[in-house]
Amino acid sequence: MNTDTRKMILVTVLCGLGYMMYSVDRMTVSSAIGLIAGEFGLGKAESGILLSSFFFGFIVFLFISGIIADKLSGKPVLILGLMMFSLATLLTGVAGSMTSLIFYRVMTGIGEGIFWPAASLEVANVTSEKQRTTVMSLYWMGYPIGGFLGTWMGAMLGPIFGWRVVFYVAGAMGMLVALLYLVLVKNDRKPAELIARQAAEKVPLKILFRHAPVLLMAAFYFVLLAGWWIVLLWAPSYLMQVKNLSIGTAGTIASLLGITGALGGFVLGRYCDKGDFKRRRTILMTITFISGLVMAAMAFNLSVPLVIVLVLILGFLGYPITPIVLSLTAELVPPSLRGSAIGFVMNMGMAAGGISPIVAGYYAQHYTLQPVWLVAACVIICSSLVLLGVRRLPIGSHNSSQNVMPSGHLAKH
Repeated sequence: MNTDTRKMILVTVLCGLGYMMYSVDRMTVSSAIGLIAGEFGLGKAESGILLSSFFFGFIVFLFISGIIADKLSGKPVLILGLMMFSLATLLTGVAGSMTSLIFYRVMTGIGEGIFWPAASLEVANVTSEKQRTTVMSLYWMGYPIGGFLGTWMGAMLGPIFGWRVVFYVAGAMGMLVALLYLVLVKNDRKPAELIARQAAEKVPLKILFRHAPVLLMAAFYFVLLAGWWIVLLWAPSYLMQVKNLSIGTAGTIASLLGITGALGGFVLGRYCDKGDFKRRRTILMTITFISGLVMAAMAFNLSVPLVIVLVLILGFLGYPITPIVLSLTAELVPPSLRGSAIGFVMNMGMAAGGISPIVAGYYAQHYTLQPVWLVAACVIICSSLVLLGVRRLPIGSHNSSQNVMPSGHLAKH
């Protein structure tokens, strides 16, 4: 095994573990929201605000983190973000009021916003285009696996040991991963000629905002996550209220999203890497559309075993969407803008996460979650149509044109 392969494996595993702790924190809140609401006397609308509160710190730093990672390197930015959100996760467990709880959730979001683009850039930089979607999916497995653990721990361990204990454990484990990355991952020294070539290839950041493919990818991710975050954050509550399941059963079923999501990420990632950009885009459109249909089907009066089957399918198809988005976004821009483009697309998508759970909580309090669920499914289906306009176009360079090339000059896709 050569040095590059060893580093790729090490970076992928550690970034995946960091992502797992990021997901454990996020989904523990979702599955334990009933326990937290009971302790603090929260209604559904207030619970929706709490579920979304980390987004307010998260969305501010996604794009900024990508820019800084491009200027420096992903490693120091990744470690800073991982340490910050791990500490804030630990402190969530000591919150004594709704105000302090929201404060720690916002700080958690800031750390996660710093971590995610930097970790994604680290993985992108140790992979080639022909293996990137597969490796990105392996790194992304940390998210569904963490989602499974977080949802299960919040629903099953929370009622026994208390919801606070889970946050203590998750925070401590995140700090351990940050220390391992600091010690084990070494930054390679770049040859002088490579540094000079990369400097010559650098593209001004402002061109990113005139590059149609990146703007469309950001629009797709925004619309998609407007619906998808309702699935992630309200699934346990939906299963309890609409399907009349206990908190333990609902949390366990919702956690299955992560199990099949990890498998789907690997299988679909491998399939994507066997083709070109056009194949990857087509797969992304297809699984987005089908995910919306599966989610809509869950709103009907179905037996519990059939609901479990639909949850498994939804996880298999829905969770791989983001690693494919990350891989495609990395292909749309030159390496010098890779972190910024990833941060920008993620920023737009996560902005929806700061809105839709609050809206869902408001309408669920005044009506029911069932119509909210159906609307979210329709939004996911519609998001797939945005991808029709995504093409792999050349981006203007600093030394030639400052504008995006005309649409008639298409690169092979």
